[in-house]
Amino acid sequence: MTATLFPVGHYAGQRPGDDGRPAQSVRIGWKLHRLSDDAFGTWVLSHGTAEAGKGPWTATDLIGTAESAGIPAVQSHLDTLLELGLLADVTRAPEEFARTHRMDVQFVGLGNSPTRPDRFAIGLPGLGPAALVDPETYELWQWGSLAPTLWHSCQVRASVLAELDRPVEPVEALTSVLGDLRFLLAHGCAYVDIADEQ
Repeated sequence: MTATLFPVGHYAGQRPGDDGRPAQSVRIGWKLHRLSDDAFGTWVLSHGTAEAGKGPWTATDLIGTAESAGIPAVQSHLDTLLELGLLADVTRAPEEFARTHRMDVQFVGLGNSPTRPDRFAIGLPGLGPAALVDPETYELWQWGSLAPTLWHSCQVRASVLAELDRPVEPVEALTSVLGDLRFLLAHGCAYVDIADEQ
């Protein structure tokens, strides 16, 4: 099975690297990782593309996209990012990923538009929407950052569906939550971080 990947971390800008030259930095929790431009490019592309929608973003997708963008030694960067925790392979243990990671948001809600009342815009005032999302994805974006883990978001979604006479277990809600998360990541509306240690 091809690895399904999720990026972890929040971009923290350019900072001096160990050699004094500028490096791209990505924060996970309290730890800051400095990356070469090519490793950073691989990490950026690990967020997926708008065309992929809510579908899985695999290692094969990432490698193909990165190679098309001219990034050399993509597999080596992918391995490094996995080792640093800046990429998570959720193929075999999606529930473990959900229990140990959380989501936080970027941008602001811009409401729905008269032309698409069934969609909600997320973006920046004056610059327009970064994404138009369905109600389920918007709920995750709106409330997911209040949950201590992605697993809590799955539990909430399962309880809401139960009240709507569509009972599911949290593990069954996990697939749709991860799909919504993928969409938000690809549009830059959210990022994944490690869950706070209790």
